[in-house]
Amino acid sequence: MSLTSIQMTAGSALLTTQYQISVTTDNVSNASTTGATQKTYTPTSSASLTSALSTGEVTRLADAYLSKTVNSSAAADGASSTINSYLQSYDAALGSTSNSDDISSLLTSFQTAISTLSSSPTSSSDKAAVVSAASTLADSLSSLSSTIQSLRTQASSDIGTTVSSINTDLQTLQTLNQQIAAANNAGTDATSLEDQRDTTLTDLSSKIGVNYYTDSNNQLVVYDQGGDQLLGSQAATLTYSSTGTLSASTSYPGAISGITVNGTDITSSVTSGTLGGLIQLRDDILPGQQDQLDQLATGLIDAANSATNAGTAYPAPNSLTSAASVSATDSFSATGSVRIAVTSSTGSVVSTTDLDLSSYSTVQDLLTGLNGISGISASISSSGQLVIQSSNSSDGVAINGLTSSVGASDQSFSSYFGFNDLFTGDDASTIAVSSTLTNDSTALATATLSSASGLASGSTGVSASDTSVLTALTKALDTSVSLPATGSAAAQTVSLASAASTFVSNAASVISNASTTASTNNSTYTAAQSSLSNATGISVDQQTALLTQYQNQYEAIAQLMSVAKSLYSTLITMMGG
Repeated sequence: MSLTSIQMTAGSALLTTQYQISVTTDNVSNASTTGATQKTYTPTSSASLTSALSTGEVTRLADAYLSKTVNSSAAADGASSTINSYLQSYDAALGSTSNSDDISSLLTSFQTAISTLSSSPTSSSDKAAVVSAASTLADSLSSLSSTIQSLRTQASSDIGTTVSSINTDLQTLQTLNQQIAAANNAGTDATSLEDQRDTTLTDLSSKIGVNYYTDSNNQLVVYDQGGDQLLGSQAATLTYSSTGTLSASTSYPGAISGITVNGTDITSSVTSGTLGGLIQLRDDILPGQQDQLDQLATGLIDAANSATNAGTAYPAPNSLTSAASVSATDSFSATGSVRIAVTSSTGSVVSTTDLDLSSYSTVQDLLTGLNGISGISASISSSGQLVIQSSNSSDGVAINGLTSSVGASDQSFSSYFGFNDLFTGDDASTIAVSSTLTNDSTALATATLSSASGLASGSTGVSASDTSVLTALTKALDTSVSLPATGSAAAQTVSLASAASTFVSNAASVISNASTTASTNNSTYTAAQSSLSNATGISVDQQTALLTQYQNQYEAIAQLMSVAKSLYSTLITMMGG
């Protein structure tokens, strides 16, 4: 081999070693960089001995199967961790049996207060305790409903944020696709760009589960789980209009807009990733909790009011105000009779009349009939409530529904108008204790106006020892009642106490399952990342040793070139040059 060829070969080897040192140095420098893979420079043979430079390429360690596993597990982890995070906030609002501030414990406290009052039905302090326990229970139901809707509102807002982040990832992937294509066309190294693309794809997968492949031109193509293309030659743009404050009646589809891609609503097909978790929370998990809570609250309102509507306080209050709003011109359809009595502070009858309700066709007709009772004044307040008042401030008004059946629902007279209601509202979001009782707990109905035929002035109309309403309340809470279907909660026949216990138990189960799923999915994701890193990541020890080897090789080649140069100079001198 000639000295010239030796110099050319050594020069090519020296340049190759320089490339290898550069790639290895970059490997060491990027060892802690997320998603960085190990790169290797592989030289190819020179075109001829007269060529001064060798050719080669930089390749990276990659594992398509492990990468798929990482991305799919990232999607599962994104959904479950999001759900778990939200439900931990919900768990904090549920209260706990250990602190006796959960719905079931508060209902038990309400029952206990009723039982205590039954032993001393005229005790003002015990009546106040019942009203207080009822208020605490109602406030808890209302507060929990507010928490659920607040979490749904936050999820809706976070959906908007996540959609924007997804769009950013898609734009980044499009840019990286273009940069990789340009590098490939120029014959330059694109492996670092491919690492960045893989990292961005994993980030995208954690937000929205995707399917993808790399085409023959090394371009990444991405689809959502429903088959809609998110990335091809161009990145798609997801759109979503975040709704303001959500309520139990705000739902998707309808009042809540869908997430669209090129005009196609993809909301229902997004089931994984952070976005999928947020959608499940907003449209399924949290509404399911709200439905069960509404069913419990509605059952409590109906059962408790059914008991108190049939009764009266002792002593009877000077006036009764309806919970329902009415107008004098409203039609009034009823059958049967109702007893209206004026009683003294000791429960003696001052006057009493049984009204035949079938005689009245409007609320005005009813007013006329009520005003015809001795000692009674009836009117409609400025806020639209029916008020029945004793003309004598020292006397009270008591009602017994007798055989009354009013309206399409065949309610008793007091139930229809809401006289002596314990609770107001229609569901968990609106339940509250009647303002009449919060202002004066002694107005709590505990007894029943006598239904005896021939009840006359001077007779006992309301007894101080009568606990019939309290007994009915206890029975309503302890025995099976029909709870109406509410949203996704099916109608059921069960005691309110059991329903409250089941609600708390079911909620705890939902939260626990979410926590377990999140932990499992996170472990799977972490293990997949570890496996990929072990297969494609950078070993600092290995690369450091390799760098030493290349440096020694560089020095040896450089020394060979120095010797060749010295021999060449000696040869020239010998030849008389």
